[in-house]
Amino acid sequence: MTYKPMMEFVKKHSSDIDIFCFQEVFHNAIAIRSLLGNARPKLFSELQNLLPDFNGYYAAPLERDVGGLVIFLKKSFIVNKVDNIVIFKELNSTEDENDNSYFSMGRNLQVLEFSYLGKICTIFNFHGMWVAKGKLDTDKRILQSEKVRKIFDESKGARILCTDLNVVPNTKSLAILTEGSRDLIQEYGVTSTRSSFKNRPEVVDYVIVSLEVEVKDFKVLKDEVSDHLPILLEFN
Repeated sequence: MTYKPMMEFVKKHSSDIDIFCFQEVFHNAIAIRSLLGNARPKLFSELQNLLPDFNGYYAAPLERDVGGLVIFLKKSFIVNKVDNIVIFKELNSTEDENDNSYFSMGRNLQVLEFSYLGKICTIFNFHGMWVAKGKLDTDKRILQSEKVRKIFDESKGARILCTDLNVVPNTKSLAILTEGSRDLIQEYGVTSTRSSFKNRPEVVDYVIVSLEVEVKDFKVLKDEVSDHLPILLEFN
């Protein structure tokens, strides 16, 4: 993340965006692992101060120094339910495919159901596990997709999953989530969701919507605010 450009981006779009989804956000973190660099320990509060017309919701799989998921929703929407569902409490080098180079934090699914103009919509915010050996299928990645899909299917209304899944297209982990739904990254021909900070084009981020969602516009923006490019979805 590049702090100043990101905050400028959020402020610029706060008048025309109704919902922001963020990942790897800290909230009053006491200690942050050195490998995370110059992460801001109170970023959630800084974003909330920048967005006074929004209600902010924070969710993390663990306490301690793990960055969490954040949804900001315009106050004009009626919130029916907010859930933080832990998919994996904690993952470490002893738990995946006997790969000693593996490391991943716990993983959770943030779920927010709201009503607007008589319609129900559910937003899912998810950051898939990271594996040192690459962004292909593993047994636990497939299991995490199965868990997320079950919750997606059991939820109400038009459903939208926003995820850095940490897997490339053409994986079973992704197919589990897209079957019977619309994969907007594939549908709109997106070839990379990475910024120049990563210095390699690849798709690892996805927006998956149920068939009830009426998509008006979808695009990957070119603003350089982190190693991932912002994604914009306009829907009814």
